Amino acid sequence: MTTAKARFDDHLAVGVQCIENFDARGDEFALRHVWISSVSAFDLYMTELVSESALRWIDRSPPMLTTNLRSVRVPLGSVLEMDQALPTERLLLYRDHVYSAVRYTSFYKPEKVSEALSFIWICEAKEKWARIFGRMKATGRYEQRTEQDIREELTFIGDRRDLIAHSVDTPPGALSPNPVARDDASRVLEFIGDLAAAIDSETEFQLAGPHQ
Repeated sequence: MTTAKARFDDHLAVGVQCIENFDARGDEFALRHVWISSVSAFDLYMTELVSESALRWIDRSPPMLTTNLRSVRVPLGSVLEMDQALPTERLLLYRDHVYSAVRYTSFYKPEKVSEALSFIWICEAKEKWARIFGRMKATGRYEQRTEQDIREELTFIGDRRDLIAHSVDTPPGALSPNPVARDDASRVLEFIGDLAAAIDSETEFQLAGPHQ
């Protein structure tokens, strides 16, 4: 497990607390916050995963650089700092620049997940979601689903999060918010948790590679 995943698990636990608060008080706002907290936790996880894993590639001898890592822009001032820095300090500078390259990205969009993983996975682009889906199926909870179903569910969760965050969960022209259900909120937590676990497992496999 990566350090990013351990931190993600802590952040995802906020959603569990939200459901517990709903059970105790019946406050629907607590349920709606599950979408906000889970998507935010996933966004941060992906950012931290990319920077952490990139550092592990760079710290090899010789360094292993994917095409996307080679494209990370480093300001001239930082290049000069790297020349004068100790090896550990240099690695931290590299990590910070990779972090900045993917920071503030909305990773509930499947294509953005693929783009981010291109920094740290060495498999073909078309294989990324197939590998994620394969690991999610291994849980036994997605046997009746397709890879496209998984991608669409992630998008749907993200779209609902945006509606909650920016429009009080109220569609254009509607007079009241969408209904919200405990089972749906629990499903969001389970799905986002399974998705992150699948990505993390495959990342560790990739880092142990190279694999074809």
